[in-house]
Amino acid sequence: MVRISIQDARGQPYQPVDPKCFSALLVATIGPEGGEDGDIFYATVCSPSSFADNVLRSAREDPTHEDVDHGPKFGRHYMFDNSFDEDAILAAVKSWVANQTADTWPALAVRLSRNLAWEFEEYQSLS
Repeated sequence: MVRISIQDARGQPYQPVDPKCFSALLVATIGPEGGEDGDIFYATVCSPSSFADNVLRSAREDPTHEDVDHGPKFGRHYMFDNSFDEDAILAAVKSWVANQTADTWPALAVRLSRNLAWEFEEYQSLS
């Protein structure tokens, strides 16, 4: 079972002002086949230009931060596309998910969490 949406910061369906410079939240509920429920996975889907403008930008360009170079950035749980095409993005995620295999649901969820942030990724049982 796979349900995916692309949302803005308020959790509403996302429509970019500029399809060549965009950033949104991809939210996927993924669970075992035949089931109705699943675990929640997230990723930021954005254009390279939006990533450069909002993540890689030097702090010197932003008057609200001190004048220091913040250096390299990590990019886990990001998906990039040059322009916003919701159907293509959703199809790519569904195809990628469909091609992941594992013997158990927990093993598959860990595999999915390589590219999508899993709601239980850092969970540790108290027992």
